[in-house]
Amino acid sequence: MLRKFAHILGRVLLGLFALVVAYGLYAAIAWRDIPTETLTQKYRGGDLRFETVDGTRLAYRLEGLPLKSAPVVVLIHSHYFNARMWDGWLPELADDFTVLRFDMTSHGLTGPDAKHDYSMERDLTLLAGLFDALGLDSVALVGSSLGGNIAFHYAARYPDQVEKLVLVNSGGLKREQSSRRNASAIPDWFHRVFYFVPEMAYRKFIEWMVYDPSVVSDALVEEFHDMFRHSGNRKAEMNRMRSFDVGEPAPVLAAVKAPVLILWGEQNPQLPVTHVERFETLLVSSPSVVSHIIPAAGHLLPLEKPRLSARLTREFLQAGSAP
Repeated sequence: MLRKFAHILGRVLLGLFALVVAYGLYAAIAWRDIPTETLTQKYRGGDLRFETVDGTRLAYRLEGLPLKSAPVVVLIHSHYFNARMWDGWLPELADDFTVLRFDMTSHGLTGPDAKHDYSMERDLTLLAGLFDALGLDSVALVGSSLGGNIAFHYAARYPDQVEKLVLVNSGGLKREQSSRRNASAIPDWFHRVFYFVPEMAYRKFIEWMVYDPSVVSDALVEEFHDMFRHSGNRKAEMNRMRSFDVGEPAPVLAAVKAPVLILWGEQNPQLPVTHVERFETLLVSSPSVVSHIIPAAGHLLPLEKPRLSARLTREFLQAGSAP
């Protein structure tokens, strides 16, 4: 009896092993890297352009009113997403502003950084280089999540260039309670795990970030997954996470001299609404800090409440320090 049981167990384990191997082979083929040219053709809608800055080719879109004919508003996307997350904002901004949005390195159509450097310093260098290439000397900066972190660091570094600052569920503050492990300890090979993550898992991740999962469309999930599969992005994204350091935000925020608008989803599961008051307290040099907490919304306001969040931003930018 024991021998028969061992035989059956062995066959079950062998079958499970075969299934795992088959799934691994399928995933490695089905979810292999997608070349830049293929993704560019698929997602080139809008005025897609490229600019090489310090060896890195940045994908960006310049829309709305012609450059030099209107104020420039720069939209910096959330971590894991790309510049197209701002599509829903264009109807509110395109008639009054020149709208610049770009894919940061390790994201979207930009892809890996030429120097494999994903530090905040490198992000600021590339952004400044893009502005120089386009001849921009005065902008309004809008950043969502990680984009907000980059935006307020840039505003602190270049106060004469940033006229206004909008922080949308911004990252950049140390969490009061965090079980986050040291990301630098993630092994170099770990990015390969992304090759075996099914598209369904990406959907669940996006749904976790929003209040109403119905806003997560099949097209959004497909694009999210596709951009992860952009050649080199998975390894680059792992390197970004491994090198991430929130630093000491207090002195950086204290150096921001532009008027600030803070937009926050009341049901944000990733960055709690208590961060709004913390930002307000730390922005000591800003002449005006105005905050809007938006109900029935989570971490992705440009996708969850595009018209409302864009309208509040437009009113703030046009009115100065108060929306």
